[in-house]
Amino acid sequence: MHIDVWADVACPWCYLGIRHLRAALRGFEHADDVEVALHAYFLDPELSERLDSSETEYLMEHKGIDREQVDQIHERLRSLGAAEGVTFDFDALAVAPTSNAHRVIAAAREGDLAADTTTGPDTVQLKLAEAIDRAHFEMGLDVSDANVLIGCAQDIGMDAEDVVAALADEGRASEVFSDYQIAVQMGVDSVPTFLIDRRFVIQGGQPTEALANALETAWSQTHADDTEEGQA
Repeated sequence: MHIDVWADVACPWCYLGIRHLRAALRGFEHADDVEVALHAYFLDPELSERLDSSETEYLMEHKGIDREQVDQIHERLRSLGAAEGVTFDFDALAVAPTSNAHRVIAAAREGDLAADTTTGPDTVQLKLAEAIDRAHFEMGLDVSDANVLIGCAQDIGMDAEDVVAALADEGRASEVFSDYQIAVQMGVDSVPTFLIDRRFVIQGGQPTEALANALETAWSQTHADDTEEGQA
């Protein structure tokens, strides 16, 4: 079974979504047969440099959300995160472009392919995405900064040289933007978006239980189809 995930490291729901997917896979008996590939999405494709404004100011100015709404969203996310050990620090959050982070996450996928570690909850790509999200949302680090990304990569056992190479490769930038364009063409307007076996679509910050149920349903449906084809 194959799962494509579109997400942005600037999206707190994506941070929770990737954690929930990994948790769901840990409890799924066929996890070793489930391949997950992360794809870049940009909540703000026009953002090209770190801003001096706070996350709240940015959302109010660029997304048209009033202060009360922002506070409500942040409080809800803090509550959801606290329930599973995530400490969102929106006051310290650095508003920065995410293209560099996506380049490194894409490089991690190539590392998984080379090492044949593309299945299950603990691929290098999934671990790296979560490490970068943690740096962004819990530590207030600038995830457009090469040194921050190198630190995240090394924390999960990825070589610093692979990060440097990914950031120096302009072809990698085109690759991640192409991922984003594919999502737009598909009509993806909410992240995270999970596409299971190119037929089942799940959008938004789903809890672990919902993703676990989706895995079971998709697996059963796919293998029921395989059985029917074998009997035909």
